[in-house]
Amino acid sequence: MKSLKQLLAWAKKDLRGLLLWVIGLQEELQRLKDLLAQNSQNSSRPPSSDRSQRDPRPKTEDPPPKPKSLRGKSGRKPGGQCGHPGRTLQFCDQPKEILVHPLKTCACGEDLCRQPAQDFERRQVFDLPPLQLVCTEHRAEIKDCPCCHSCHTAPFPPEVKAPIQYGRRFLALLSYLYDAQQCSSRRIRQMCAELFGYAVSESTLQDAREEQFQALEPFEQRLERILPQEPILHADETGVLINKVTHWLHVLATPMLTFFSVQTKRGAEAIEAIGIIPKFTGWLMHDFLSSYLGFDNCLHTFCKSHLLRELVFVFEEHGQAWAGRLHDLFLEMLQRVKRRKARDAPLGQKELDRWYRRYRRILCEGRRANPITREQRQRRRSKQSKAQNLLDRLRDYDHCILAFLHEFEVPFTNNDGERPLRMIKVRLKVSGCFRTLAGACRHARIASYISTLRKHDLPVFDYLLKALHGHPFLPQGTKTT
Repeated sequence: MKSLKQLLAWAKKDLRGLLLWVIGLQEELQRLKDLLAQNSQNSSRPPSSDRSQRDPRPKTEDPPPKPKSLRGKSGRKPGGQCGHPGRTLQFCDQPKEILVHPLKTCACGEDLCRQPAQDFERRQVFDLPPLQLVCTEHRAEIKDCPCCHSCHTAPFPPEVKAPIQYGRRFLALLSYLYDAQQCSSRRIRQMCAELFGYAVSESTLQDAREEQFQALEPFEQRLERILPQEPILHADETGVLINKVTHWLHVLATPMLTFFSVQTKRGAEAIEAIGIIPKFTGWLMHDFLSSYLGFDNCLHTFCKSHLLRELVFVFEEHGQAWAGRLHDLFLEMLQRVKRRKARDAPLGQKELDRWYRRYRRILCEGRRANPITREQRQRRRSKQSKAQNLLDRLRDYDHCILAFLHEFEVPFTNNDGERPLRMIKVRLKVSGCFRTLAGACRHARIASYISTLRKHDLPVFDYLLKALHGHPFLPQGTKTT
């Protein structure tokens, strides 16, 4: 902190240096203001980082603006829409138990015990059987051979490995609760003690998940083989703590497939280690992480939701009208593509040219609002503003950004890649971090399987059990070989 006397002395001695210092302070102040104004609706920050309107603040401090949703109103009423099939209980034709409630007396007082029933009014109750573990004893016969006089014991089934153990159905339940429902190990053990009367140990829980992990190796190998053949692949990554050290969880996904991989790095080294993107030749949907752009064996396209949030920030916080117009243009393009896709009518070249001209005209407006300053020209490696960096990306990758206009299979957003990561974040909120790399890899493979099952609308628990029996679900790719 410099005093007024020091600033006056500096101005007499070096006015230009003082002005440059003031300009630097202004840039730093603007950077801090921009950082404070960011939320989940105008940046890539997660919703959990948004500050609440009800947080106590000094009266002199303005409350943070309420995040604005990028979604427009659909015009539909809440709840199920017309034509929605709905899901409710249906009458069972063969109930396990039938209870007949006799009618003994009439309302007039007459005894009806000996009168035959003419018909029945049915009501059915669906409930759980008593929750308990059922013990099955396996007895292997021991016999003496009358020929060689040696004693032999019959073999036990492969899954029966110890004198006392839990069955596969119970082991599948432990993995389902931990990896599918994101329960903590302590709560799972507490639940088992209260419902079944058996308090499983931490080692039993982790051994069950390890067995599930090993059983799903054919599933992971299938994904590694079919994902490079998909026409569209969504890629994203997020940081995860493993024993207090940051690692990276990478996801590669399609509308029907999900693949997770834990890596120590985030960039090209991790992508090479996974080995799927280097063999991929279709459209790769991602954000602007430069590591993806280094792979020229595939076509690149970018998530427009990220761009829309950045445009919202430039429009609302910096008051630049061009950003609002480009935001609206993207949404107008999206609606146009949806209508054409419904009719299976691709856009003609003349219409594509019109969209591109409107897009580039707005970028020119953005350049005029964010010119390169003299100081930036004089510096060898000038630092640009966020708006200038955004304009550079919009200009340099315009064909990749607007690919959804002429390639209808290219999605508008990277939602298929970002949604699977949300449940991993729930896992981290429950556990805080993964203790070991092996545990993180175990969860990644099982979570890949669970996410893929849900995309295929398959019962998760049943297929976890099938995997333990040696029959995991093996999905088929879009392009089967």
